[in-house]
Amino acid sequence: MSKVNLKWVDGSKPTTLPAGSSFGLPWKKGQIDKTTAVAASFDGQPVALQTWPLAYWPDGSLKWTGHALSADGNTGETLTVSLGTPAEPQSPVSVNEEDSTIEVSTGSFKATFNKSGSTLIDSLSLNGAVKASGGTILIHVQTGPDNPDVPGDRPSVIATTGSIEQVTVEQTGPVRAVIKVTGKYSGDGHAEFLPFIVRFYIAAGATGLRFNHFFSYDGDQQKDFIRGIGLRLSVPLSDVLQDRHVRFISTEGGVWGEAVRVVSGLRRDATAAVLTPQFEGQATPDVSTWPTTIGPYLDTLPVWSDFTLDQQTPEYFRISKRTNAGSKAAFLTNAGHGAKASGVGYLGGAKAGGLVFALRDFWEGGPRGLDIRNAGSDTGEVTLWAYSPRAEALDMRHYDTVAHGLDLAYEDVGNPDPDPTGIGRSYEAVLEIVGSTPSREDLAKFSASHVQQPQLVAGADFYASANIFGGSWSVAGNSSYEDKINDWLDFYVLEVKQRQIYGFWGFGDTYHTYDSTRHTWRYDVGGYAWDNGELGTDLWLWMSFLRTGRADIWKLAKNMTRVLSESCQHHVGTYQGLGCRHNVSIWGDGAKEARVAGSSLRRPLFYLSGGDELLGDIMDTSLQVDWTILTWEPFRKVLPPPPAGVGRLRIGPDWTALAGNWFTKWERTLDEKYLNKLLTGMRDIAQLPNGIFCGYGSAVGWDADGGHLTDLGSSFTSSYHLTMLFGGGELLMEIVDTIDEPGFKAVWLDFCKYYNASAADKTAKYGQNFNSGGFQQLYAKLQVYAGTELGDDSLKQAAWNNYVTYEVKMQDVTDVGGTDVISPIKEINNCATNDVAQNSLSRISLLHHAPELAPSGLTKRQNTPLTAVKEEWDTSTIAAQASYAEKASVRSKTAHSRKNWRRFFCF
Repeated sequence: MSKVNLKWVDGSKPTTLPAGSSFGLPWKKGQIDKTTAVAASFDGQPVALQTWPLAYWPDGSLKWTGHALSADGNTGETLTVSLGTPAEPQSPVSVNEEDSTIEVSTGSFKATFNKSGSTLIDSLSLNGAVKASGGTILIHVQTGPDNPDVPGDRPSVIATTGSIEQVTVEQTGPVRAVIKVTGKYSGDGHAEFLPFIVRFYIAAGATGLRFNHFFSYDGDQQKDFIRGIGLRLSVPLSDVLQDRHVRFISTEGGVWGEAVRVVSGLRRDATAAVLTPQFEGQATPDVSTWPTTIGPYLDTLPVWSDFTLDQQTPEYFRISKRTNAGSKAAFLTNAGHGAKASGVGYLGGAKAGGLVFALRDFWEGGPRGLDIRNAGSDTGEVTLWAYSPRAEALDMRHYDTVAHGLDLAYEDVGNPDPDPTGIGRSYEAVLEIVGSTPSREDLAKFSASHVQQPQLVAGADFYASANIFGGSWSVAGNSSYEDKINDWLDFYVLEVKQRQIYGFWGFGDTYHTYDSTRHTWRYDVGGYAWDNGELGTDLWLWMSFLRTGRADIWKLAKNMTRVLSESCQHHVGTYQGLGCRHNVSIWGDGAKEARVAGSSLRRPLFYLSGGDELLGDIMDTSLQVDWTILTWEPFRKVLPPPPAGVGRLRIGPDWTALAGNWFTKWERTLDEKYLNKLLTGMRDIAQLPNGIFCGYGSAVGWDADGGHLTDLGSSFTSSYHLTMLFGGGELLMEIVDTIDEPGFKAVWLDFCKYYNASAADKTAKYGQNFNSGGFQQLYAKLQVYAGTELGDDSLKQAAWNNYVTYEVKMQDVTDVGGTDVISPIKEINNCATNDVAQNSLSRISLLHHAPELAPSGLTKRQNTPLTAVKEEWDTSTIAAQASYAEKASVRSKTAHSRKNWRRFFCF
């Protein structure tokens, strides 16, 4: 690569970059190393660029790099990155660490952070003047659930604050500095809990910072109901009351702006000389020049000291305000309203300036809120509520107190019972201090950039040429196969808005299976509700983005990676490193799975974003699963316990998830401990009598300390249909391309070749025929890959034949209205996210490896009623309930009978 051009993902350059920007780039093996200088220019004008390693090739050359842009550089439409010396930033970042504080400066701006206590941000100053201080993080906890319709005493609410345990300087500039803070919450007699990670990002030329907060829930679900989650700062105020201003911005760029003491609309006219500057946020003339009917009586006017914007739903926000009488007076709740607030606000003076604040995903991730208090005093207070205290308390209990079983509700509850311990969530804000009240236009521009969340990305051709993430994909072309993939993508983009898939825990996820009778997703039916990335939904979205560059798919994929890595994953406690199978409660299923928390499917966002540090932490947390899976062994509900001292897992999707964790950590650090663990497993698999077709459902013995896998027998006695449907196949493609281990590659290609093979071919290879488990259309992606690797066109043709013959036909999008639904909708009547994701991934692989063999049209599957096709998914992820003896008896009768659905399992 001599150079690469990047563009803003949504097609337009941002109006401002208050916190700078970051992105990642892949490199071919041997192209650059840590000593190679990398430069950048916007539309031909050099700009400052900071570069750091994200991942390495085995020879030590760089596989991925992260890059940061400053806040004060020229922003253009196209960023060109090339080898060479980067420009120096105009106002570089510097970091000065003292015993008790860390100071980060960009020249005129200085941020001071404390290294102990409960005040994270000591001060933010501009040209030596403090504009904000006392930054604390807080979580309000309620001792019981909301029961507003029941008379009697109400649960009490206590305030807990985050206390610092450790502060680390992760980057020191010159273009970007990063400060990491870890700690726990406590207060009002509550013991320490809710471990948190906070990061502050400061870019060269910035007069503010980006703030990211993540916490893990380790409270008592019966007692610790979260009532509010927020960031609070103090803002010094010195302007006269009529020159102090409050602003809130909508996503459309509308501005709600008022002064603390309003002088318009009075019985006497203050005249344009006073009213115009007050409306614009500028200093009003000296009161002595005002009309005598106004000036002498100014102190008789109310002082509006408290302001609140609440976005309780995705479609409505309300602004309220109250005088300096405080709690003795009522809020006026009709001060303003709108559909979607951007999360941007301001408090400060016309002359002295103040604080611009912005909370990300404001209307999508709520209910959220913005509070301004004491604006009529010398020190105002701003609170950004990531979860509004005026919303219902977050109830961490399960949706029911009894399990509803697999037979009807497809629900796997019990051992363990529903438990949210360890799930987490993040929120992000931008803080910028200013020397005077910004104009309405400038605040609207700031808001537009904030809502846009600018991201630089390369083109699909470049990513494809880099052969990233397994490389079994190509740039999207023009064919009927592509049309269907695009139709499905369009539908899932629409569903987020149409079904209002927003909220604190669930924003970014989607649903599992559709209820064609009720014309809605099965949001209340056991294991058919939240999807939780079931069969590689996130992988489907990332592959779709890479090959199309679509901005809407970038947002879907990014938000899904966030929710899967946070709300669907256990970060602390007994389930650390495991994720949760799909359920009505996003964390509520009893099947805790390594595959849901695997690092390999976090890598696209991590690398493309420039090494998102929180995702890096989460991927490191996942490494604990090597030992966690000994306790929550995948077959604990199906088979007798393994021999004493032996763990047990499935090669797929369990070992592949662990392998993805090790592979990711190894390529990020070149720590041979993780390479050795990966190699140990690969070599053990190569020595198994039947390779990956081993054990009961690919079960093997597991040694967590050494990484060894051992044969447990029982090959060909159960299905292998889930083994490679959760991204494991794509991961192994990349691993065998990176690590030269011929024995493992041979058995891996055998699995890809023989899963869909004929009975004769299986017998010739393994000495007996066996039922792989169906889903021929999905394993066609591995079959066509094997055809490429082995140079066998007959395998490629067979893969296409299997796909066309067995593809589950999704119906077209139709309109539903009238009395059948509460509001008109568009639906795919037989939609299942499993089908959409995996069919798309198969098409992508087939079109990459054998586009010349694609049939001219899709052949419909013959004599297969829709209900029968749907039943395949109904049986695909069900934990077996029959006894071990019953299973053996069933297997001896027939391996192919649809009646034996209990042999299909996935916890």
